[in-house]
Amino acid sequence: MRGPWRAALALALHIGFFVVSLGLVAGLLMMAGMTFRRDTVGGMKVAFAAVVVGAIFAIGLRAVLRNRVRPRGVPVDRVSQPNLWRTIDQLVDATDSPLPDEIRITSEPGVAIRENTALLGLRTRTRYLEIGLPMLAALTTSELGAALAHAVGRLTGRSKLTVTAHRVLASVQRTVDGLTTGPVKWLFVGYARLFTAIAVTTTKELVLAGDAAAVRLAGKRTAVMALRKSVAVEIGWREYADAYLSMAASIGHAPDVLLGFRSFMDHPARKPALAERAKQAIAEERGKLPVRARVELMKRLKAADKEADERPAFAILRKPRNAVPELEDRLLVDSLGPRMQWPEVVRQAGAAQAAEKASQLSAAAHQCGLGVDPTIQGILAAIHRGHGRDLINPVLNPGLHPSMIDQTAEDTLTELLGCTVIDALICARRAHHELDWGGPPAVRLANGRPLDPDRLVRPAVADPRLIPGLHRVLVDLGVPLHHTREPAEEPEPSLAGIVSPVQCSGQAYDLLVSDRGLLLLPSDASAAKRLLAGTLARLREAEQEQLSELASRPVNELRERSGAQWVDSRDVASARLDQEKAGWSLELDLYLDEYAMSTLDEVRVASGGDDGVSVLTLHSTADGVEHGEPYHGLAELMGARMELDEPALSLE
Repeated sequence: MRGPWRAALALALHIGFFVVSLGLVAGLLMMAGMTFRRDTVGGMKVAFAAVVVGAIFAIGLRAVLRNRVRPRGVPVDRVSQPNLWRTIDQLVDATDSPLPDEIRITSEPGVAIRENTALLGLRTRTRYLEIGLPMLAALTTSELGAALAHAVGRLTGRSKLTVTAHRVLASVQRTVDGLTTGPVKWLFVGYARLFTAIAVTTTKELVLAGDAAAVRLAGKRTAVMALRKSVAVEIGWREYADAYLSMAASIGHAPDVLLGFRSFMDHPARKPALAERAKQAIAEERGKLPVRARVELMKRLKAADKEADERPAFAILRKPRNAVPELEDRLLVDSLGPRMQWPEVVRQAGAAQAAEKASQLSAAAHQCGLGVDPTIQGILAAIHRGHGRDLINPVLNPGLHPSMIDQTAEDTLTELLGCTVIDALICARRAHHELDWGGPPAVRLANGRPLDPDRLVRPAVADPRLIPGLHRVLVDLGVPLHHTREPAEEPEPSLAGIVSPVQCSGQAYDLLVSDRGLLLLPSDASAAKRLLAGTLARLREAEQEQLSELASRPVNELRERSGAQWVDSRDVASARLDQEKAGWSLELDLYLDEYAMSTLDEVRVASGGDDGVSVLTLHSTADGVEHGEPYHGLAELMGARMELDEPALSLE
């Protein structure tokens, strides 16, 4: 079955979902009325059953219907951006589509329509057109027009039935994702699977309708280019955020986000590499309607090419020199300080990172137990004596596989020593970091020559006999060999996720997985309350808010709570994760001697035998919920120490 008939069947099923629910309650009430005439007691029993069933349906429907689409980004109105709204008006008139209620600028690399609906998609409350700031930076004006035409064109499709069925499909899938465990989700998931099986083709129909609108309004060449370029923008935005925006966040200053991303995408060394990666991503994409298939279908459409407007897409904004910084300020985190130009951002962030690495090397020198002088000269002497591996051991991941330890130790010591040398030169005003949109920030000496710290340091770290030569080179560069930093403090654990609850020694705990260890906090959620959370929307939201609030607090602060149990990663000898009928069990072998960093009640652990190892066992629960990525974090934390019950269980 294809076309509007499939959409009509899906909508009939969806309407029937509500009709059957109400009809069942109405039928019971009618039955109660008929029975009451003949048998008063029997009629009251049926009426009571009708009330109970009605209450259950009302609670379930309330949980399902509370799903909302929250607005993202910042709104732009007609007064502040008349050119943008005029463009949307023209596209809406050309495609006979409904006009968006709001246009919002977001930080996502894409252009999309999001709709806040009622009755699981049957009625639209608010329609948002979201335009990603990365698209304004990387596309041309014509390409942005094609992306907007595609988004608006998807609101028409072949028929209103198809559009409505797809809107319901999106709402149903969003509702399934928002429900937690419980009877409502168990029942609704079954309905969602049936509805999805019928309405799944509507997605393809609307995507193709959007592509056709883009080709007709922007021209075939521009529409195809915009589609392909959007893949490169998505890849480039992730790299840009990781490599450059993270530097601005680390020093607490707001950069020129849009202009920086445009420079990043247009750099001669970066542009062809991103194009090739996008081409590969398109070729490897799998699915019912991959980008390459859409491109081939677009090429077959009959449409004349339009004259392309090669101006940057942000030219569509009114007074972009003022509008872009204003939008960025509204999108960025409030805690960031005043604006700073990218060259100065890179200079300060590079210096801060070098100082941090120097502090880590100093901390390793203090903790290794070798009595190493934490200055550069003392570190070189320790490496020359063959103590490099032992020197760096305190900062290595205890979960490393034995075959990786030597190489990781060399890489880590090279990085920390190289950064310490750079930190010494920066403090002596003999070097600085320089912005390079084509790759990592370069280190530039005062005389203008570049310096590669890895190339400078690695040979001597790998072969200690070369340390005297490295010493002479550092002296020639003017590196203060007495330079050192205060030892870095113990890093704050970074939370990966939460599993709530788990069982430990017969008690319920919230399990918090961090990159430094596991934290167990006493859980006050009863099984009945958690079961109701799957039925009552307020309880479900309260539970999610409680976990979110827990995740927002520093792990070290949570460790101070009464009854908290801390398992430090450095005390874990081995771990085993087994699949059980009701879930999983995690068994940890711990070294809990006088040097242990863990804080555990003795009643929580069992003796493992004569080898001095203690055993801590955790069990999952049938009503447990997750927040974040606790299992991925557990795999990262334990590394090679983790033994899995394969193939029954996998953490990835």
